[in-house]
Amino acid sequence: MEKTTSHYPHPTGFAFGLTAGVAYIICAIFFVFWPSQALRFFNDWFHGLDLSALVVVKSVTLWTFVKGLVEIVLFFYIMGFIFALIYNKCVDHCKKKRWL
Repeated sequence: MEKTTSHYPHPTGFAFGLTAGVAYIICAIFFVFWPSQALRFFNDWFHGLDLSALVVVKSVTLWTFVKGLVEIVLFFYIMGFIFALIYNKCVDHCKKKRWL
């Protein structure tokens, strides 16, 4: 039987948030230096939706970058926190049913 471990909500949320922050920074770098390639890359994620129709030429300022970074880190911290809570409830339920 596989050993299960709990996810602690704060560190899990922190890890989710930091991971999203790193992804956000990498994404911003690609959009600053290679905007058309980045747009084509993300077009592939949306199953035929042409994102270029939504593009408005806008310069990225330090303020918009930092604001977006803080927003995405906080959002994913909350998602990671909630994930850990739900995960732990699911593990407890499965243990009670003797599925784990």
